[in-house]
Amino acid sequence: MDEVHGTAAATDAYGRPYANGFTPAVYDWDGWTCEDDCTVCETGADCADCRACTDFAFPYPPHWARTWQEGEPERGVEAFGGPGGMATGRELVDDGGDWVLIEQNRDAAATARAAGYWVVEADIRTLDPRHPALRGTRRFHGSPPCQTLSDGGKRSAWNSQEISELQSIMWQASEAFGFLEVDDLCSLYGGPHHYYGDIIDGMDDHPDAHRWGELCGGGHLPPCMTPAAFREWAASAVSDERTALMAEMLIWPMCLVQIGAPLVSITMEQSANLLKQTPALAEAIQSEITSPEGFGWAWCSWQIADAADFGAATHRERAWMVATRYEQPRYADHVDGQAAAREMFAHVLKKTGKLPDWMPELDRRIEPYQGRPALPVVTVAQALNLPVTWWADTRGKRKVNPKTGRPNGGGSFPLNQVGMCVTAPWYGIKFRPADVPQGEGTTTVSLPDLGALVGFRRDYPWTYIPARAGAKGTRNIAQMIADAVSPFMGAAISAAVQGEDWYKPVSGYQATLYRLHKQAEPNGRPKTEVQLTLFGNQTLLRTLFAPRKAAPAADWKPAV
Repeated sequence: MDEVHGTAAATDAYGRPYANGFTPAVYDWDGWTCEDDCTVCETGADCADCRACTDFAFPYPPHWARTWQEGEPERGVEAFGGPGGMATGRELVDDGGDWVLIEQNRDAAATARAAGYWVVEADIRTLDPRHPALRGTRRFHGSPPCQTLSDGGKRSAWNSQEISELQSIMWQASEAFGFLEVDDLCSLYGGPHHYYGDIIDGMDDHPDAHRWGELCGGGHLPPCMTPAAFREWAASAVSDERTALMAEMLIWPMCLVQIGAPLVSITMEQSANLLKQTPALAEAIQSEITSPEGFGWAWCSWQIADAADFGAATHRERAWMVATRYEQPRYADHVDGQAAAREMFAHVLKKTGKLPDWMPELDRRIEPYQGRPALPVVTVAQALNLPVTWWADTRGKRKVNPKTGRPNGGGSFPLNQVGMCVTAPWYGIKFRPADVPQGEGTTTVSLPDLGALVGFRRDYPWTYIPARAGAKGTRNIAQMIADAVSPFMGAAISAAVQGEDWYKPVSGYQATLYRLHKQAEPNGRPKTEVQLTLFGNQTLLRTLFAPRKAAPAADWKPAV
């Protein structure tokens, strides 16, 4: 299954030879399928027990060697799957899917695998989305790395010149992967016409120059670039290669459709700064998906949404894209696009007096509530079973500003409100009564509770593979939690394109996760039978927090 790097002898589907050595960027596959050619599976064996199917489908599930059939669980690919936040949310609304997560970070991959998900642990740039085992994929989701976009990073993706160049490259994805429809293909076969039917300079004397010849005809250009070549092109435009990973959101869907996959939805999660600071990239993706010269899909919306508005106990504001092939997604909502743009780019209007030159259309969005009452607002105190009068300090003890009377640098907040966005340093957070000086609290947070603030169940199997003897990986796990998609948002967005309505299952999940059915005691602390910590009674943890899909409870322990 190597890529074809042929010569001028290459021909199209009608047997016509391409001119000037052109060779379509296709994947060489002999057409082997499990159901047609597998003697082992003909005996009733499972694909997982068949070496031919396993080798063919690798690194994907062996049963993906079989052609997907209507009525079977929907197959999906999730790029940059992390520790499984999107997958956890997706399970709340659709537990019948058949998904593969792609993740490079070994700890995140191990965590998602321990949670029961099929994980391909690899740099996504080493994978070819034209793999024939992927020809049954119906859903695609991606959460590209946001370090170059986020406020906490170096913001290299805010460089306007780089973004402009990358935008121009992404605009050409449809041509690169065979989705550009043109009036005349004859130039590919030595004919006299350009893509749009005009005569090529110097070919006025060609017999077909002013008439329709046997080489002339409209249609889609064949793929002219491999995924590897397009990735290299995108990376050449930016100073940090991680920014170029945004191109995967076009590479994968386009290649999947090109190999015949019945893809019907694409969803994406990114830093809110993708829209606020680099809207040209969002515009490039949207235009390639909806343009008649690209995918020509029915819907592609962009919006910023906060996980706290959908049930989480901490804020997590992210940019979300939802695209559907044939019709509007569930929860589709139409709004005033100009008003939405003025609100989103108020900081740009204030500075320049005009909206950005390039931005996606913002006249549509997903509104999961559909007029229903909002889920309860959950404070950090409720989520962690702490007194409502207490405070949290995220940055240790600091000097007090004499002018304001507050500690320098921020990082302290009352627990009787929704928490700030969780970041990796929160593993060292200290909680204290209001009368205790800043930075002198003694109550710490456990990693299961830190995950719960984002939206993960407390028995989620956070996993760390020690890089050296004795390493506990506390910060590594905290970083995974900080980077993950909130399951609350994962459920809402997933429900927009698949599965059941999100409202009832997520409402129940929130009530269980944050123990909302408990009554508060007179001191303001919610009642609960036992307060568990990661560093507490391990036997009790194993008994009550046994994993659902991973190792048996007797063999499992939380990573520390």
